[in-house]
Amino acid sequence: MKDREEIVQQKIREKEFVEAIQLEGARLNFWKILTEDKGYSPEDIEVDPEFDLGLPNCESKVSIDFILTISQVSYMAVKCSPSSMESWERYSIAFARSVKEYQIPYATVTDGENARIFDTLTATCIAESLDSLFSRVEAENIVKNLAKTPCPEKRLEKEKRIVYAFEGIKCPTEKQSPEPR
Repeated sequence: MKDREEIVQQKIREKEFVEAIQLEGARLNFWKILTEDKGYSPEDIEVDPEFDLGLPNCESKVSIDFILTISQVSYMAVKCSPSSMESWERYSIAFARSVKEYQIPYATVTDGENARIFDTLTATCIAESLDSLFSRVEAENIVKNLAKTPCPEKRLEKEKRIVYAFEGIKCPTEKQSPEPR
């Protein structure tokens, strides 16, 4: 019985290792597209930003893979997922709606090869490819004309609870280096 448990644990570690490598690949590819193809500088890209998320009965630190910021205005939150991008769409939208005093206007989910870009205010998918990402110049124009719209108070707690729930189910629960144990 103990051998069976060890085999299962080894299989879990191997799967987590592969997923960690795939996630890093997706993150790296997205970074390269932003910096090499879309004209962003590293200073425009916040990596693994953390935010305090306060709810009536609890507080938690939450994070996302990237936030694109132009002229000190965050305009896109990005979640990388090497598989099942669709399962992270709602998280990305809720995150963009709830972590700042204004709603980050765009939420994106990517596997490093594909992307779904959402208008945060309407939760409408506006594009479905990495080619559709805004260039740095386009982002500057977006930020210039951006009305910083706060999330409506009666919706804000719901959005925070969605983020909080997703944070609780992230696997693995700790940041780990992509090395098999």
